[in-house]
Amino acid sequence: MRSRRFEEPGTGYLRPGADLRRRTVRFRITALATAVVALSLVAAAFALLVLQRNSLTSSLDSTLKQRADDIMSLVDEAVTPEAFPGTINEGFVQLVAADGTVIAATPNLAEEPALSVAVEVSRGDFIQNVEGLPVDDDEFRMLSRATEDAGVLHVGTTYDAVIESVSSLAASMSVIVPILVISFGALIWWMVGRTLQPVEAIRREVSEIGASELHRRVPRPGTEDEIDRLAGTMNEMLQRVEASTERQQRFVADASHELRSPLTRLRTQLEVELADRGQGDGVLAELLGEILGMQHLVEDLLYLAKADAGSAFATFERVDLDDLVMREAKRIGARGRVDLDLKHVSGAHVMGDPGQLSRLIRNLVENAERHASSTVTLRLFESGELAHFLVSDDGVGIAPEHADRVFERFGRLDDSRNPDSGGAGLGLAIARHIAQSHSGRLELVTAPEAGATFELTVPLAG
Repeated sequence: MRSRRFEEPGTGYLRPGADLRRRTVRFRITALATAVVALSLVAAAFALLVLQRNSLTSSLDSTLKQRADDIMSLVDEAVTPEAFPGTINEGFVQLVAADGTVIAATPNLAEEPALSVAVEVSRGDFIQNVEGLPVDDDEFRMLSRATEDAGVLHVGTTYDAVIESVSSLAASMSVIVPILVISFGALIWWMVGRTLQPVEAIRREVSEIGASELHRRVPRPGTEDEIDRLAGTMNEMLQRVEASTERQQRFVADASHELRSPLTRLRTQLEVELADRGQGDGVLAELLGEILGMQHLVEDLLYLAKADAGSAFATFERVDLDDLVMREAKRIGARGRVDLDLKHVSGAHVMGDPGQLSRLIRNLVENAERHASSTVTLRLFESGELAHFLVSDDGVGIAPEHADRVFERFGRLDDSRNPDSGGAGLGLAIARHIAQSHSGRLELVTAPEAGATFELTVPLAG
């Protein structure tokens, strides 16, 4: 059975952990695009505030210059009124003589001394922002201009309008920019998700294609773009893999069929010859053993060829698993190579193919027989909705790092688990395949130096 990983609800994206979303292309593209847009909007908002401030300040400066021109025209005509009528935008005017005497001023500076502010009027108008004037506590924009008699004309107006306008715009931007960023991020997330849907469909289909399902193909979106071409390339690859696998399976099946007949004839001739000469002929007995081993290997190869083609099982029916266990135990016990412990074998009924389940049990028991020092222990019991069958030997055991390797085809380990111990390394691979085909599991469950214990779990018959 293939392990399945969690998927993010509503998206179909693989989600083995909560942090995987941070590593998806969709998230990275959305995050990058949103960050770029956010930085651009912040820069644009800042530039807009600066432009707004400069524009309003420039307009204010123009007003101050026009007011100064009007007043200077009066001064040029030698008209020096004691007070300038009115104010401009809550502003002020003060004309100061060269000796620091106030010649004239607006009412809000009446009876006030000359403004004590740093000015530079030698090069024409000098405009600056000032605070702490006797007019008010607000910030003012003030223009200072030199007169012909070395005096100074101060014309000012409140700067609050500019400050309030820029502050209002900044407050608006602080709301609008986040809304735009969030909206754009959501739009990018949705658009990238729709763009990647065909890719996810391709990934999901490929993840579900097994060795016996190579005829399946990934869906093509039909958009004639890069993703459509990727799907086409994937289908071409699957077609090549399917053709190659079919040739390999056909070769193995044909070779196995072709070898069965000559091996059967050789076995028959050797058995007849041994019967005529008696069992004392060691050479013929050894040859017969080799022939039996080759027959077993051919049968295993033929099974794997059928399994890869998806036609390894004929029928499923109710099976007494304990009958199969006792039958294999009796066959192994007749050889007398090891002692069998059957005290913990009880009844269990499952649904399956009797022949293949018998093959599974035989492979496990023969594997334990080959590697046991003296005793093989068989246990069979029901627990919940599962039947558990355990086969243990008292051999050298298997290191944890080899727990999966022993189930590989032609997989062998060092020391006592080597070719000299018998077997071609296909028995456990076949056993696990049969277990998985019966919706069960076959695992190595013991630590090294405690012998090897293989546990088979299959669902009970309903």
